[in-house]
Amino acid sequence: MKKKINSKIFQRDAFIDTLYQYAKKDKKIILISNDQGAIALDNYKKKLPDQFINAGISEQNIVGIAAGMQKEGFNCFIYSIASFIINRTIEQIKIDLCNSKIPVKIFGVGCGYSYAVDGPTHHATEDIGLLNLMPGLEIYSPSDSTIVKNIVSYSVKSRKPSYVRMDRELCEPIYTNKKINLLNGFTELKKGKDCCIIATGKIVSKALSVTKKLSKYKNIGVIDLFKLKPLNPNLLKKLKNYKTIFTLEEHNEVGGIGSILSNHIIENNLNTKLLKIALKENTLLGYGSRDLLQKKNNIDEESIIKIIRKNK
Repeated sequence: MKKKINSKIFQRDAFIDTLYQYAKKDKKIILISNDQGAIALDNYKKKLPDQFINAGISEQNIVGIAAGMQKEGFNCFIYSIASFIINRTIEQIKIDLCNSKIPVKIFGVGCGYSYAVDGPTHHATEDIGLLNLMPGLEIYSPSDSTIVKNIVSYSVKSRKPSYVRMDRELCEPIYTNKKINLLNGFTELKKGKDCCIIATGKIVSKALSVTKKLSKYKNIGVIDLFKLKPLNPNLLKKLKNYKTIFTLEEHNEVGGIGSILSNHIIENNLNTKLLKIALKENTLLGYGSRDLLQKKNNIDEESIIKIIRKNK
């Protein structure tokens, strides 16, 4: 049965299926991976074998291959587990892509605690912080599969290197009936009065759930921040409307969206209080289910509600 565009599908499948639709019309589009497996990927490889490269477990080499092929006129997309393709290739991303201004697009699956039970080797909890330092690199953190499809459509034509952090698990559809302005970089999903939660990725749906449960106590806004770099200056205009802002993310508190926004608040002298709800250094590394690790880091719903009520 063919999947509908707004159906609840994995972000990974949304990426591969959408890229396939473009690749079958453009032989210059190349997908490069490292022994990844997925039904959507099997379909891509079977139908477009000349536009797929399995480079094996060689992440640094993969970035180099993609950069070289891009220079020769191809349009290269990399697909890998996020923690591997980022942590192992910082030098290649810095020199081969950013320094040389090569528009390779990296789609990493497994952001945050997506691969929870596999442990710290598979956790991508510092990718935003690492890549925010890379000049000229765009960073996306989609909250559902519909945004992923839009990012692919944009990326096919983009002339800038980019990184898209995708969740491994199914994400609640947020944009089924909502219009997406990808270039805007954020969507105000719910207007608030007292305070606002700015969230990114899969955890956006948790922010919406929390505000619903707190509706008796506070009128809380929710902003889905899906383009982290460059940050849209118009977001600062939204922040002026709130006395208190909570950033919510499944990422290290250092270097995440909380850090990014706090820098902009300070630089623009905004009279806004910002509180970060993110992973703390002393509880960052560990094993267990995603729910267990979130609770350990106080980013489960119960903990988030307590933090917001305490800092209203």
